[in-house]
Amino acid sequence: MSGKFWFALVSGLGLSVGTRAQPPAPAAPPVSSARPAAQPMTQPAAQPAPWANKFFLPDIAKNREQPPPPVITHNFGEVPHGTLCVHKFTITNIYDVPMQITNVRKSCSCLDYVPMDRILQPNDTAEFTVTMNTGKFVGQNTQTLYVTFGPKYVSEAVIRLQATSRTDVTLNPGAVTFGTVPQGTRAMQTVTVKYSGRSRDWKLTEVVPVQAPLDVTVTEVSRGGPFRGGVEYQVNFVLRADAPPGPIAEQVVIKTTDPTQPTVQIAVAGTVAAPLEVAPNKVRFDGVRVGESASQRVIVRAARPFRIVGIDGTGDGLTVDLPATTAAVPVQFLTIKFEPKTVGVVSRALRVRTDLEGGTVTLPVEAEGLN
Repeated sequence: MSGKFWFALVSGLGLSVGTRAQPPAPAAPPVSSARPAAQPMTQPAAQPAPWANKFFLPDIAKNREQPPPPVITHNFGEVPHGTLCVHKFTITNIYDVPMQITNVRKSCSCLDYVPMDRILQPNDTAEFTVTMNTGKFVGQNTQTLYVTFGPKYVSEAVIRLQATSRTDVTLNPGAVTFGTVPQGTRAMQTVTVKYSGRSRDWKLTEVVPVQAPLDVTVTEVSRGGPFRGGVEYQVNFVLRADAPPGPIAEQVVIKTTDPTQPTVQIAVAGTVAAPLEVAPNKVRFDGVRVGESASQRVIVRAARPFRIVGIDGTGDGLTVDLPATTAAVPVQFLTIKFEPKTVGVVSRALRVRTDLEGGTVTLPVEAEGLN
């Protein structure tokens, strides 16, 4: 799967328990303390493990003094050919400065990742999702992602991913991607599972219960017969109409009769979009002096094009500038302004009305006027 998949950092130096530390200095002249002492030309110095690898250690928040491993590894194991393997790493910023991912390199087109533009504050955590498309290779394959953290202190984490792509079992497609689905809409996708091995008794037996608002059914389509193996199944995935707004990320597990590969896992992703939403979902103006003004811009978006027909709840110095265009588009911008006339706190709920059926959204606004 090409592109940045799916629809949304860090040390070799010791740390004092209970104390946040500064990362090692950037690798630039003069030689930083993170590098070993100079060695004779005939004995090149061994490269230290990247301190950024510590971000990916699961217990790093509790044991900050542990050294970084030379490489972070994850093995997806044996999977059907065509499977889109998905793994979420939890990354933790143990340092006293903000960190973020500034670059990602990959050794194979079979690797991908979910872009993460978020800045991690000290002690903050986030998820970094990686994928490996086994439809692009056969047999065992080991590849590497290089994840650079910065920008002030720079280090490149090394993540090694491995999977074995079995050709006797195949998935098509290798994952279910619903994309963005309007809330209240029922969506369905189908994955074909084929077994072409020698066993005449290979079966998909049951679906392990899922947490997501999905209905999953398995139907046998054809079987090879008593003298030759082979069987084909269709697995139907139905995203229910009662699914709440928000992202969906689920690994659906289906049991098999094969003791060497007892389950088949299929990744499911998508986003259920509310009929109307606003971002940010709350506006606050702190300490605006009487006679002065402040403004903030908010986004109003929906799953399909719409028009804003009115705003309720303005007053007490709060006004709203409507979009310049009256065309129906799925994303619109509002400018919230606060110009206090008196000293005091203002708390109001703006109601944005649109031409969508049930298309209203409430935006809380808090503000304070000062002398």
